[in-house]
Amino acid sequence: MLDELGVESIEDLALVEERDLVKYLKPIQSRKLMKGIKNGLVTLNMELVSAPDPSAPSSPTPSSNTTFQPPNQLLPSPPSTARSTSSASQPGVPWHVDFRLNWDQVSSAITLRVEKEERPLPDERKAVVVVLVEQMMQHDRNPSRAMCHSVVRSIVRSHPKSFGDVGKHGDTAGDGCHSLLQQVKTRVEYKNRNNTLAQRRRERRPRTGMAGEARLAREEGMSGAERAEPMMEKTYVILRKYLNKLPAAAMSEIKQEWPFLFSQKCLFSHFGLLTDVNVLQKLQEAISRRGQTILDYCATLENPKIRDVLACYDPDSDKAACILLLLMSYFKEPKESLMLEVDPCATAVDVSTAELPSTPCLIIQGDMMKPSGWLVSIEGHVVMGPHPFFLHGVAAFFSSYYVFNLEYPAAGSSTLEFIQRCFLGINPERGSKTKKRTTMNPHVSTLLRKLIDFEWAS
Repeated sequence: MLDELGVESIEDLALVEERDLVKYLKPIQSRKLMKGIKNGLVTLNMELVSAPDPSAPSSPTPSSNTTFQPPNQLLPSPPSTARSTSSASQPGVPWHVDFRLNWDQVSSAITLRVEKEERPLPDERKAVVVVLVEQMMQHDRNPSRAMCHSVVRSIVRSHPKSFGDVGKHGDTAGDGCHSLLQQVKTRVEYKNRNNTLAQRRRERRPRTGMAGEARLAREEGMSGAERAEPMMEKTYVILRKYLNKLPAAAMSEIKQEWPFLFSQKCLFSHFGLLTDVNVLQKLQEAISRRGQTILDYCATLENPKIRDVLACYDPDSDKAACILLLLMSYFKEPKESLMLEVDPCATAVDVSTAELPSTPCLIIQGDMMKPSGWLVSIEGHVVMGPHPFFLHGVAAFFSSYYVFNLEYPAAGSSTLEFIQRCFLGINPERGSKTKKRTTMNPHVSTLLRKLIDFEWAS
């Protein structure tokens, strides 16, 4: 790090700014280090020390031309050299900030594999998790998720190819730590299953149209969406306040006040402003990049429902539709929780006469594997369609959860969260669109890890 910053002598430290440390340290660490530099409390190894006692005899000042050594606290070391851990932390510094795994307690076969930047086998990975949790629990009987994340992030940064959620082609899911973090936290909870005193309790918190667009919709219908998009972007803040108000407006009222929000053009644009994600482009890239891996991995499973889906898949089938059905079969979620199959010639009026769920539903015209069109219903009413191109339907269907502040249905939450995290890369630090309290669904995390392992093994 020091070489990259150009620090060669002790005087150079005074020129270091907090922004220079962003990619090396967390914000609080950066501020502590900058405060230590300013007060002259940083040693040549970049360690913070306490202020000198005025009554103590003064010690000689280090020579100004002394060069710095790479700080062990900031730079990762390979397993062969990073042997010690569980050592006492610096005063005032939490134990998990400078925690290092003691590789002496890990088998030599695993250590050798990590040194070669190879991915450990699933059983070897579990063995590392067991050792890691044992060492962490020497500091805290029940480390919080934030503590576990700090430790796991350090390991993943040191050995991304061995432990990170990184695909064979370099694509990273989230911050690359989710699957290992999930394993570590699960192990911690298992170790504390009978220790009620150590269990942590989370405090329960309470859950907390414009005339121009409407006129344009009356005059031009949905064909005016192209012209309406700039107006929708300008009124984004007003629209968000309207959609976020409590109690929430009925979908029929929203459609009357903001008709163009139910066009593909404006819905995708609003989703992009809300999440900074181009939903259609991301889905197309995900199917192209990861679709075949999912198909190949599912072909190795003995799940009868997955076998049935693959048996119906042929070169003329829609790959995106097949992948969506495979994901729902893998997570054991009924396809009716998210999708509904209707006659190829059914219109929006025809579909509206059927009993539709209150949650968003992707309605498929024709064969599920070879859809001829799609519609989307919310609160039991068709709000979009029919339109061609199945993947556009998935994008509109998924976007509706975010745009209209809707919670994932329990019966289809794993499939939707997989799309969110693994296809679209939406990985919030806090919060979820499901009722579950875990930051990331463990089933989603497990499938992601298995797909990465399968991809590397192929």
